[in-house]
Amino acid sequence: MANNLNSSYKLSGKKWLIILLSNLIAYCCLIMPGVQIPDSLIFDENHPSLIAAGFQILVVTVFLVIQIIGVQIATGHKWQQLFHAPHAKEWLWVLVFFILAYFVSVVSGAISQKLFGAVSGNAAAGLTMSTPHVWLIFIYQRFSSAIQILGEEFLAIMPLLAVTQLADSIHMPHPLFWGNIASALIFALLHLSTYDYNLGYVILGLAFTRLVLNWAFIKTHNIWVSFLVHFLFDTLAFLVLLLVTK
Repeated sequence: MANNLNSSYKLSGKKWLIILLSNLIAYCCLIMPGVQIPDSLIFDENHPSLIAAGFQILVVTVFLVIQIIGVQIATGHKWQQLFHAPHAKEWLWVLVFFILAYFVSVVSGAISQKLFGAVSGNAAAGLTMSTPHVWLIFIYQRFSSAIQILGEEFLAIMPLLAVTQLADSIHMPHPLFWGNIASALIFALLHLSTYDYNLGYVILGLAFTRLVLNWAFIKTHNIWVSFLVHFLFDTLAFLVLLLVTK
């Protein structure tokens, strides 16, 4: 499977550096505004203004577009090979991997909480049923999250492909294993601020779920599949959180 993955997305080291640099720049654009902008531009249950909503859409769109541009500069139109409309069998895989991701997340999350303590979770947890226009805000957040989640898929899958190719080129055993480890760790560490900088929690609690998402991509060679699994997983998690929050 690793050889199949390498042959499909084999690039020079220089091109991988361009892609990974675009990942880094995009991530910096995603996190820097949260430090610099006033609270009034942060879209949440306390500031549900059109200006804040528009700013959030702008930030996540820049986060995604920079990564797409980086991949396009490095590969030309070949980057579009990462996407195709899911066919019937791939929709079935979306369902299978969604169920698997949810199961893995529940188990790893429970173990992480027991070992490393509870965390506050995502900022969207502040939304409650008593929030004015709660469902409108929820739908908007899902739309904004869809853009960001697609960017997160680039942020996780590009290192997966790059490290897998690097490990294969230097004849390391099981190159796909190393690609998955790098991808899962990067994905987990990027969520440190979301989970109170609890290193043990994010590594154990998120890395295994990321491996399931990677598997969805590896199985189908289609980012839309891993994106859909990721989006459905997040949507269900936030919906459950919203419904149980008083």
